[in-house]
Amino acid sequence: MIIDNGKVKQIKKSGSDVKADRIIDAEENLVIPGCIDPHIHSREPQSPNTPINQEDFSSVTRAAAAGGYTTVFDMPVTGHPPTTTLEGFKIKKNLAEKKCLIDYALYGGAGYGNRHEIMPLAMAGVIAFKIFTREIELEDKSWNGVIVGKGGSEAFLRIMNEVAKTRLPLSIHCEDDRLIEFQTNQLKSQGKMKASAYSKSAPNASEFIEVSRSIKLAKKTGTKIIIAHLSTAEAASMVKKAKRDGLHVYAETCPHYLLLTNIDMVEKLGPYGKIYPPLRSDHDREALWTALKNKTIDFLANDHAPHSKESKELGWKNIFNASFGVPGLETALPLMLTQVNQGRLDIFRLVEIMSRKPAMIFGINGRKGDLGVGMDADFVIVDLKREDVLSKENMYTKSSANVFDEYHVMGRPILTAVRGETIMQNGEIVGKAGYGEFVSTELFQGKS
Repeated sequence: MIIDNGKVKQIKKSGSDVKADRIIDAEENLVIPGCIDPHIHSREPQSPNTPINQEDFSSVTRAAAAGGYTTVFDMPVTGHPPTTTLEGFKIKKNLAEKKCLIDYALYGGAGYGNRHEIMPLAMAGVIAFKIFTREIELEDKSWNGVIVGKGGSEAFLRIMNEVAKTRLPLSIHCEDDRLIEFQTNQLKSQGKMKASAYSKSAPNASEFIEVSRSIKLAKKTGTKIIIAHLSTAEAASMVKKAKRDGLHVYAETCPHYLLLTNIDMVEKLGPYGKIYPPLRSDHDREALWTALKNKTIDFLANDHAPHSKESKELGWKNIFNASFGVPGLETALPLMLTQVNQGRLDIFRLVEIMSRKPAMIFGINGRKGDLGVGMDADFVIVDLKREDVLSKENMYTKSSANVFDEYHVMGRPILTAVRGETIMQNGEIVGKAGYGEFVSTELFQGKS
């Protein structure tokens, strides 16, 4: 592969006759397109009250590069202000330009409080929109721009119609918060506050009820939707049917739903395994593998949601007090390469779910997701036979909530390059803050 000015210029079978300023020898290792994670939480912008040890664009993109990721998409709701307005978008983009080591894209929020902001955000360059199916209002009003709100399905329909006008995808966090609130209150009243109570507070129905509603409204509005962090067998069946019906319905899942269950949370992880939605049964886990193989699930994401040890430890006494979420950027590729080595996943399918399909669904496949001529030279060199033990002590993320700590893997990224520049080599970050570029679709270029 010959790279010029950050782009793939030519693909050659042999580089022995090539004259270049620099030659990278992959030796006997595998070269794959750089991974894309369309679902991370950077915790930016940070408020004056944000703890010092909170994740930011610098740490999260260092973690991503260490894990073989060359592009990440940041969600709109964990920063202050959130990316639910044009002003909030500009603040976050300015921070990212200064701090990111790898390329990045930004989501915009779509909710009952900011429908008038949806088109301006699209024209400014957001990669997609995000909404939670919440109908219970929160004390933090900044969430208004990313939840359905009290208007219920009527409000949801109006929001979808606005997003449909942009032709950008709408990522949907599908959980029935009224059911979860009822279940949670019941469990608390019975004094059930251990880890085993958490999955009971958000049963499978809490997901598939909202997946069903989302698909029906997408059919009515023509909106391109993505079911975020799919976790249940029932929801996977609904997505499969929607695809058969010709709807623009896509789904992501996460490594923790493929490799862990609610039993892992009860027996060893405790509050560190508290994820939103929760880890499910072994039946659900196997159903997700089937859905991944038959292409019902389109791509893999991490929902990288870093939290401090202190915020997780609260859950040992009361699981409902612990923070939601786990990190995943540094563990996902080694975990999936291990599945390749074990024969459960084909290497070509791995590249599809971690590179090609995300680029296609989000409309950046002319630039990212593959190594064709003219595309960004984003690539990862992978040692498929390298055995290792994952350890939170050796990670760049500021989170200590690694649910795969001490997990044995076979296969590691040993070099990550973004637009031809080496950002990580042999586990060491060599890239510089500010090198990352903003990525958006071509839909609104030149129209803002």
